[in-house]
Amino acid sequence: MDNITQFDGNFLIGIQQLLHADWLTPVMKAITMFGEVGIFWILVCLALMISKRTRRLGIICSISLAFAFLCCNLIIKPAVSRTRPWVLFEEVVRLIPDPGDPSFPSGHVTNSIAPAWAMFLTTVPGRIINGEGRVTGRSYDCLRCLGWKGEGADPRTVHKFSIAAVILSVLIGVSRLYLGVHFPTDVLGGFIVGMLAATIVYNVILRIEDKRGVIGSVRSEEADGAAE
Repeated sequence: MDNITQFDGNFLIGIQQLLHADWLTPVMKAITMFGEVGIFWILVCLALMISKRTRRLGIICSISLAFAFLCCNLIIKPAVSRTRPWVLFEEVVRLIPDPGDPSFPSGHVTNSIAPAWAMFLTTVPGRIINGEGRVTGRSYDCLRCLGWKGEGADPRTVHKFSIAAVILSVLIGVSRLYLGVHFPTDVLGGFIVGMLAATIVYNVILRIEDKRGVIGSVRSEEADGAAE
């Protein structure tokens, strides 16, 4: 067993021993369900796309989720094929059924943080740049419309929801450790993969919008018509 796995396993055992409480177990089982097969986050993305006021945001979150799932579940997990912690360490207590797939990275975390982080990036206040090219502050007024054809939700409100979504993703990560189904580096890897996937998608969409117009705007639709 390599040193990283040994450290990882001992760290997980310490976390389980430190946090374990009878009343906390059902709470952690409930929290982890928010990441189960990505269903909750898929519903969040669908809800955002259905509403005209958050449709552009929903598209960004949906693509981020899909890209994160592709990277995590279809590429990295099979390639790394890491054994689950309770198989290698007898002291690790598994409190839920065997997920049945490799351990690294955590799919629950990856597929939770990707849309949450995409929502956060899309609604974080934009930079105010003066005539000399210096950043003088940040403002929500600098953000692109979150919805369709200029009808968008208040980014201040949505940004608060994005922070709550990120916090929920963190709690899902903690629940995977508490329940004994992931090593700490599995969870960390999930955050890195999910946040990186969302960041890539967000920046690619911004570049496309710079050339073709903001998604759902009149300008982008006119550009599509001209291309035809």
